[in-house]
Amino acid sequence: MATTATTEVANKEAGGLPQLDFTTFEEQIVWLFLSFIVLLVIVSKVALPRVTKVLEEREERIAGDLDKAETQRRDADETKAAYEASLATARAEAQAVMAEAKAQIQKDMAKAQSELDAKLNAEAANAEAAIRAAKDKALEGLGDMAKDITRDLAEKLAGVDASDADINKAVENALNSAKGA
Repeated sequence: MATTATTEVANKEAGGLPQLDFTTFEEQIVWLFLSFIVLLVIVSKVALPRVTKVLEEREERIAGDLDKAETQRRDADETKAAYEASLATARAEAQAVMAEAKAQIQKDMAKAQSELDAKLNAEAANAEAAIRAAKDKALEGLGDMAKDITRDLAEKLAGVDASDADINKAVENALNSAKGA
């Protein structure tokens, strides 16, 4: 202890730093190595295993998260593929339903068109028959009137007394030509 006291006094007189005093350099080196070895033992026995354990847990958690992410990505890809397949199926079914509906509508339209054509043709035929019947009826009544008018005209204008056979023949010829037109 006397040496340290004299060293301190010498240092104070020298005015330097005690760490740079080379007279105590050997003691400082010994204490440095002892402190370093004790610190190394404490760190290697206490702190290093804890840090190693934390790093290993972190690495395992990261690996697990990566595996989980890969699994979820595969599941998402499978779900997407299933969705796209069902969407394609739904589109195909919709197209089939639309095509079937279109065919049914065209069939119904063709049927309605043919029914309308048949109805219009029947009405046209009925109208033609009614017109022919009215024309024939009018021509029959016209025939008697035409005979009377022809007889009166022949007597008054020409002063001819025509026979009933001649008048009937002339009126029938005129009516036949009118019926043909």
